[in-house]
Amino acid sequence: MPPPLRRRSSTPRPPAGPTLPRRDQLAPPRSDLEPDGLWDGVLATAEHAPAPEEGAVSMGGMEIRESALEGLRLSGARADGLRLTDAVFSGCDLSGLVADGASLTRVRFVGCRLTGLVLSDARLTDVTFEDCHADMINLRMARLQRVRLAATRCRQADLLEAQVADLITEGADLRGATVERATLAAADLRGADLEDLRGASALRGALISPEQVLGVGLALIGEAGIRVE
Repeated sequence: MPPPLRRRSSTPRPPAGPTLPRRDQLAPPRSDLEPDGLWDGVLATAEHAPAPEEGAVSMGGMEIRESALEGLRLSGARADGLRLTDAVFSGCDLSGLVADGASLTRVRFVGCRLTGLVLSDARLTDVTFEDCHADMINLRMARLQRVRLAATRCRQADLLEAQVADLITEGADLRGATVERATLAAADLRGADLEDLRGASALRGALISPEQVLGVGLALIGEAGIRVE
């Protein structure tokens, strides 16, 4: 098991953005989404993914780098071991996609549907979620470093035993999220809705605002089994 992520400073560092070629230098993909495939420097749109009636895509071990993906519908796809580097997903549907053990480096999701996305045991480094729907996202035992959640809904997110460092939340909805046995370092949770958290004691050292004290406090009281009558 890898050592926990640690930070000397309590101030989170923002994620680095993806580095892509100019849009006019990107080209349509020359191959399908497939196991152990490669998309490098592509501009992919909805027409480059199978239609929903063709069934879920199998793309385990695929690598996508320096690419822009717009409007792709990959709901329910199987993508264990997926590798994403310097990629931007805009308006994509990845709900229910299973990518256990994936590696995401300098990736940005904008306006995407990520409900039920499975990234258990994955590694996310320099990843941004903006204006996404990611309820029930599964990040069990994942390692997150320099991750930003902006105006993103992550209700009932599962971060059981996740290792998190340099987390920034801006208007994120984390109601009902599970953080049991997670480790957090340099986490700024101000602006997030933290009601009904499970395992709230894992937030030790995190930064919250006065407006969040009641919600977090109630979660801690519930975790401790304290009754209020």
